[in-house]
Amino acid sequence: MSEYERAFDYHVHERHSQDATETSVKDIVKAAEARRLVEVAFTTHMITGGVDHGFGLQPDEIQGYLNEIYDAQEDTGVTLRTGVEVDYFPEEERNIERVLDEYPFDFVLGSVHRVNGLSIATRDEAAMFFGGRPLRESIDEYLKVWNMAIESSLFDVMAHPDYFKKYLPALGYPELTFSDFTPRIYDSFDKLASYGIGFEVNTSSTRHGSGAFFPVNDFVRGARLAGVKTITVGSDTHAANTLGFNIPEALSLLEASGYEEVSVFRGRRRAGVRLENLRNRGAEPPAEPLLQPLAF
Repeated sequence: MSEYERAFDYHVHERHSQDATETSVKDIVKAAEARRLVEVAFTTHMITGGVDHGFGLQPDEIQGYLNEIYDAQEDTGVTLRTGVEVDYFPEEERNIERVLDEYPFDFVLGSVHRVNGLSIATRDEAAMFFGGRPLRESIDEYLKVWNMAIESSLFDVMAHPDYFKKYLPALGYPELTFSDFTPRIYDSFDKLASYGIGFEVNTSSTRHGSGAFFPVNDFVRGARLAGVKTITVGSDTHAANTLGFNIPEALSLLEASGYEEVSVFRGRRRAGVRLENLRNRGAEPPAEPLLQPLAF
């Protein structure tokens, strides 16, 4: 059992994501209260172009989405943050920038779900993406696009870094290890550190049989050694009943990898929460405030 409370969930979908249409902001808030979460960041899908354009939040829905979260905040002690998970496409950078500049989001996740036209988020297209070539070649192609997303500086944090592994077990591949990555991963670490972009530990992989968290454990250790300071934790939930899923275990992984803080955001500004202040203390208040400034 983890010694951490379920403190934060920074990857949460609600009804504006087409794969979470039955889940309202109020549903998430009730679950957060029941599970004693301190803070939740809503990160509904937003896709500005391409074949998946209709899958997430539409431009004329953004203000209403924000208002739902603002209204819910008035009736709960859980801190609610406004955010989006944005699919990255190189040709969409200007459109993404325009939307993000127009609205007062607290937090922006960047994602890569499609690589050169193929979706790694569906089994059939993932089979096409990986089929007929060495695994490391496919991973390198993914990392090339992932690195471009970092370089765009559009995002605060990059979501589920090795999301491509989701369907590898179903396609007959053994469980992914850090040795399966190409040397380009070290370029990824350097870019995250130099651009001041973070990554998340996403616990959803353990819900659908993809092995260890997104990313694999050694990715987290490698990022710390490379000087990546910003890291969030999220369940990637699309339903209230999985809110906060395995978040304490994700915090334990951070500590085991040498991190002392987890990151939170307000108005796209980062702050750090010391892991030592999130340990189970029963009814005891923490010895010092949860929030501590991040040193960059």
